[in-house]
Amino acid sequence: MKSNFILKIIILISAVLVVVIFFQYRTATFPKGMELLECLMSLFVLAGFATFLWKNKLGWLDSKQGRSVEFGLYFGLLWTIEIGINNFIRPGLPLRDHIDNSFWAAIAVLILFTAIYQAYRVRKISAGINAGFWSGLASGAVACLTALVLIVFGMNLILLDPLNAREWSDVKAANGLQSMAVYFAYQTLAGAMMHLVILGAMMGLILGLIGGLAGRMISMLKKNNS
Repeated sequence: MKSNFILKIIILISAVLVVVIFFQYRTATFPKGMELLECLMSLFVLAGFATFLWKNKLGWLDSKQGRSVEFGLYFGLLWTIEIGINNFIRPGLPLRDHIDNSFWAAIAVLILFTAIYQAYRVRKISAGINAGFWSGLASGAVACLTALVLIVFGMNLILLDPLNAREWSDVKAANGLQSMAVYFAYQTLAGAMMHLVILGAMMGLILGLIGGLAGRMISMLKKNNS
């Protein structure tokens, strides 16, 4: 399945970029320190998802259910747009928070509707859970890859952000840090993994459960009324 292959490639490229980040942004304690731990944990998570993808191959999903991954990849492009707005346009506060929340809400609604539709179509709660998880994971993977690419190839964009400059001024004074680029490389890496795990797979699973219950209920009501 094409979408499954794309998701695998995204996970693999993300793992490679994590390794690149570790060697590209070195601290005084390199190769030891919390940065090493963060990179190892990120690789562990990515390896887990990669293993899960290769083992399952989405073969237990029918063609329409498998399209949840494809939908998730499209949903993930919204995260890419949101990240682009923050790093190219760089709106100030509170506008940036409103924009971030709007994109998050839109993606959540799309995942929920996907889960409801699949559960309604198949008349199974599990169909909604599967749809929510896979679309959520795929969207989070796109967001993760976008953030990692930004770290490796677009650090200047991160450093030019006035909000980041203000944060760096406070953090540097409090902790005596030496490199703004290194600091935000690992801050952004943490955000990338958060999008993959929390705003991706976990949010998708929760919305999948809700959508699965809603879709199954709607299908039962329609059957009773027909």
